[in-house]
Amino acid sequence: MVKRDKIKGSIDDWMTWYKRSVDHLINRVSLPLAKGALTAKKVAAYTGVRRCGKTSAAILASKNARIDFGRILYFNFEDPITFLEKGPSVLDEIISVYTEYAGTSPEFVLFDEIQNIDGWERWVRKAVDMERFKLHITGSSAKMLSSELSTAISGRNIEIPVWPLSFGEFLEFSKKAPGHRDEYIAAMRTYMSWGGFPEVVLTKNIEDKKHILRQYVNDIVFKDVIGRHEIRSKHQIDQLAVYYFTNISAPHSHNSVSKALQMNHETVADYTEYFSDAFLFFEVKRYHHNLKVQSRDAKKIYCIDTGMRNVYSLSPFNDELGKLAENVVYIDLRRKGKDVWYFKGDGEADFVITRLGKPQGVIQVCYSDLADAGTFKREMDGLTEALKYTGLSSGTILTLSREEKIKHHKNNIELVPLYKWLLRDR
Repeated sequence: MVKRDKIKGSIDDWMTWYKRSVDHLINRVSLPLAKGALTAKKVAAYTGVRRCGKTSAAILASKNARIDFGRILYFNFEDPITFLEKGPSVLDEIISVYTEYAGTSPEFVLFDEIQNIDGWERWVRKAVDMERFKLHITGSSAKMLSSELSTAISGRNIEIPVWPLSFGEFLEFSKKAPGHRDEYIAAMRTYMSWGGFPEVVLTKNIEDKKHILRQYVNDIVFKDVIGRHEIRSKHQIDQLAVYYFTNISAPHSHNSVSKALQMNHETVADYTEYFSDAFLFFEVKRYHHNLKVQSRDAKKIYCIDTGMRNVYSLSPFNDELGKLAENVVYIDLRRKGKDVWYFKGDGEADFVITRLGKPQGVIQVCYSDLADAGTFKREMDGLTEALKYTGLSSGTILTLSREEKIKHHKNNIELVPLYKWLLRDR
């Protein structure tokens, strides 16, 4: 067991960091403030990719609840002392040391990256049962909620997914206040270039931005993929990541990827699942009434952040604006809690939005103003076919700047500039 004086030193370091963070937080409109998130009867669990703002969301919760700083305990389990003792007993020891030196038990406990502690789920279950403090935890693993925590707590957890900055938050963080269309489009290009990680947006130097993004990817690969799943070959992981970054929005199958990279089919399937669990890449299935067709058909791939894509992809930025715009839309839909599919028949539609399995909307993303007649026909035909298949009568095409409403084959089609759509309060 780690000596108590070592634990005390680490607690002091993290509490100093916490206090500094509280003083410099920027409010984020997209952070979900779940009802009941500040109660000892449930654990609030923040999940998302590393460095997207999970800890900030929890700190904001404590700040908005006006909890006395002297009753707050924050600890990050990336701390080196936890590498010496990874069992759940270290969690109790941290609480004990805090209570001894503070002279009182904590009211609000925030444990960061708790998935690094073996057996953390059982400890959380006991903490919730005892109702001794308000417990908030963060983790960079999708399975932390979908299986591990939900199984252990069984309905007594509040899921709070956190994503990189929305376009509106990007404008606020970067202190941009566009006054007209061209300025919004310029800001949109910057957003697609560097993505929405808060630290990257706040960093001015371009080389520093690139360095930060590369470091983020390395951290995700090493800590959340290789470390969590005990993978030996980093080369194959890197190879697959670069392939997916380069081919965002493109349909693929694990079989086709394995042939392209000369990699075992099962390895591709496993690594892709690990990437998804770490919130780095996401697969989108084809929308189809036949579940067998849906499960066997090619999937489309998207990444968590276009800034990451741009520092790793083999394709030039200016050649991929349409794909980048599509990726931005996908992440925005997920940020809003939407279930997302793609449509393919004779034509294609980028996104079908469903709720409880029922179609709610169809979206095409075309980062141009559809001046070319052939492009206009292709996008409109794909959207119209998808509307007919889903039984919907209205759809949306996201454009560069074109804005109008069109009646097409009895369907109501709205053309909306992407930047306006992203700023809508939906």
